[in-house]
Amino acid sequence: MAIYATNSRYDTILMHRQKQRDAAELREARSEARREAAQKTLYSSDNLRNTLANSLAQVSANQSNLTAQLIRTRMAVEAKAKAEPAKWYR
Repeated sequence: MAIYATNSRYDTILMHRQKQRDAAELREARSEARREAAQKTLYSSDNLRNTLANSLAQVSANQSNLTAQLIRTRMAVEAKAKAEPAKWYR
């Protein structure tokens, strides 16, 4: 005796609905993965931007401090030179 596997129209509809649910779940999982990747990219981009901004601010502050130190050194040298008596007799 042979057993024939036949699908009824109802079984076909149920299988089609299950395939649609599986496809929707897969799309949602991919969408979530894309969303997470985009958030990670934005986070790393923000980190890089903040790091660069902090570095530039630090360089600017260091440059200002160096300039101020050079000015103070020159003023101290000039003040010392003016404070020494003129030794024209040497």
